[in-house]
Amino acid sequence: MYTRKLNEDIERFLGSYFRFEIVQSPQKGYVALGGQIAVLDRKDRFWGSFDVLILVNETEYPYTIPVVIEQSMVIDRDWNLHISKDGECCLDIPHKLQKLKRQGIVLEDFYQNVIYPFFANYHFKNATGAYANGEYRHDFDGIVQYYHEAFQLADFDHIIALLETALNGNKYEPNRTCRFCGGSKYKKCCRKIVYKLKSIEKSQLRLDLQLFKQYPPKGVLS
Repeated sequence: MYTRKLNEDIERFLGSYFRFEIVQSPQKGYVALGGQIAVLDRKDRFWGSFDVLILVNETEYPYTIPVVIEQSMVIDRDWNLHISKDGECCLDIPHKLQKLKRQGIVLEDFYQNVIYPFFANYHFKNATGAYANGEYRHDFDGIVQYYHEAFQLADFDHIIALLETALNGNKYEPNRTCRFCGGSKYKKCCRKIVYKLKSIEKSQLRLDLQLFKQYPPKGVLS
């Protein structure tokens, strides 16, 4: 039995995307939406289509991230293409998805802003050789890239200190010079980053901290 909000959002989604329907779920506790995604370019030229399965956690919605499985085997099962051997799609870097999860998603918006662009990007890369909005590197290099692009951070010591502050809940005088970078007042400087980090799941922050500590403390993104 779905929650009222999930039921309403599914009805709205199916009303907008008629190629999808509710199908039998392979996982208990998830509602499954099976259908086809047709990708068009900006001139409405057909690029290709994918058969996909979208799994939505029934009890956690809207504070969840749907699992998306590409079933048509159009995309080679290769992590370099952001897909597992079982067809599960890596829609984005975990940090961004966790922020969406914390905020709560709307199924139709998530489809438009995350799921469809993932598949459109596959064809865009095949046509142009690169993803439309760039691409995150794999493994730890992708985490380093995320901190550089999201927070303009490159020094590992600085990142470690901010992660420890976010995890431990350390509080510092907001009107004093920032203790992390010696810039302006703390409240106008690194405190903003600490607050943003707290929107990421603690398990991910702990993993990030562990990885940054494994590398040279003054490593800088090149």
